[in-house]
Amino acid sequence: MLARFAEIQSGSQLAADVCIIGGGPAGITIARELTGTGLSVLLVESGGLEFDKETQNLYRGVNERGDFSLHKSRFRLFGGTSYVWGGWCAPLDEQDFESRPWVPNSGWPISKEDIDPFYRRAQSLFEIDRYRYQVEEWDFGSTPVFSLDPDKLAHRMWQISPPTEFGPVYVDQLRKSENVRVLLYANVTKVSVDPDGSSISGVTLRDLNGREARVSAAAYVLACGGIETTRLLLTSGQEAPGGLGNTEGLVGRYFMEHPHPDAGGVIFTTAAEDFRPYYEKEFESRNIVVGLGPSADAQRRLGILNCSVAFHGPLYHEPSAGMDSALKLSRALEHWQWPDNAGAHIATVLRDLDDVLRESYLRATDGKIRGFGLIARTEVAPNPDNRITLTSDRDELGMPRVRLDWSVGELERVTVEETVNLVAQEFGRLGVGRVQINQLLLENDDRWSRNLSWFGHHMGTTRMSDSPGQGVVDTNCKVFGTSNLYVASSSVFPTCGYANPTLTIAALAIRLADHLKVLAKSDRLRES
Repeated sequence: MLARFAEIQSGSQLAADVCIIGGGPAGITIARELTGTGLSVLLVESGGLEFDKETQNLYRGVNERGDFSLHKSRFRLFGGTSYVWGGWCAPLDEQDFESRPWVPNSGWPISKEDIDPFYRRAQSLFEIDRYRYQVEEWDFGSTPVFSLDPDKLAHRMWQISPPTEFGPVYVDQLRKSENVRVLLYANVTKVSVDPDGSSISGVTLRDLNGREARVSAAAYVLACGGIETTRLLLTSGQEAPGGLGNTEGLVGRYFMEHPHPDAGGVIFTTAAEDFRPYYEKEFESRNIVVGLGPSADAQRRLGILNCSVAFHGPLYHEPSAGMDSALKLSRALEHWQWPDNAGAHIATVLRDLDDVLRESYLRATDGKIRGFGLIARTEVAPNPDNRITLTSDRDELGMPRVRLDWSVGELERVTVEETVNLVAQEFGRLGVGRVQINQLLLENDDRWSRNLSWFGHHMGTTRMSDSPGQGVVDTNCKVFGTSNLYVASSSVFPTCGYANPTLTIAALAIRLADHLKVLAKSDRLRES
């Protein structure tokens, strides 16, 4: 069933076994998993089936870095940010789950082995081939991938979804479901707790026209993304001082994003055909991307984070910082954006104007491709000072807006620098290419940080842990200190690896749905 909040009488009391707050990939995945279970499920979504500017403006907030706008990097409609994602799917690596002494605050309370079965089940959600993320599982024809030194490099792989837009793809299935109701244009503005503070007693719904209703359920799932989930927890301070799950002051901390700096480029010293697995995107009639990254041994030896480097855009001349800046400006303008650091990019273009003009001319005249640019996707270290807090400014529903205050550290820069160095060493050993690193990666100052681009991956603000002293949710994604409140979001990631988070979000959502089904069978859903 699907309805608009305007169709519900104001002041109504709604009830369900499970209330899912947020209709993005995580919320839709859980609703699908609970379809046909006999549980009554209510999924409440702030937006509708199409983009609505007034609803989207509820996401406005302050990003102290100013490098991306909080209301432009996430979407408030049924399907969420799946409307604008690139479809890149990859699981986290085994070492991403481990506690690494050189990465402060690292380590998940679950292992890669624990989540592997759910990765495989999540794969079909994205309309892509079977679960296979090792290059050995693919046929690259007459040109194999390079045989890498395992002490230095390992291959990275992504499978590319169409990309799946969760709203249009799954709305009919949920509309026809007998036990799942989807309520559109319904905003959760308050999460209430019982007098003893240990369980959620209900949530308040409001719309932009002032209509209001209340939902009571046995279990509640916050599936609103890494920023909005935090806002809802923090705004519960009237009944739970400091916010729900925040007895240790950890809600909103450890915010993470994936920077993807232009890392330089490679000029071929052998036939371009030798690099075919790395620049072609279709093999076995499937869309994939093959990249490179530091092996687990190299990460340990060099004391760096996980990272990947992939080919990005052909080169007709030597790579240059000016061309990197020109491409950043071009990509921003394609999305009708004007970056805050545009002045620095323009200055770099003018400084390297000869190289920019030469490269642009060769591209325009279909000159011979001599190599490819390199773009990095790197893990960031979890830092408690990178955090989301509330402001005194209120949105149209009376909710405090959020402030994001964060920075990217030196370890991230060194990680990308060392990764490119490893690629250069291996290409040199193999005699296939000459790598030139982006000079900004060699400078021990904030210039490289000010020239980063971002994916809109908001992670880490309600991290998973074995104890409330170290995190916000337990291994079942239940908020510490509550008996029936759960989180389905990349906000539970203790670390983020280099991989795009959507596949992991879906895997954790399926895992949570299974947990709720087990509790329901034993009549322990509310006492979980």
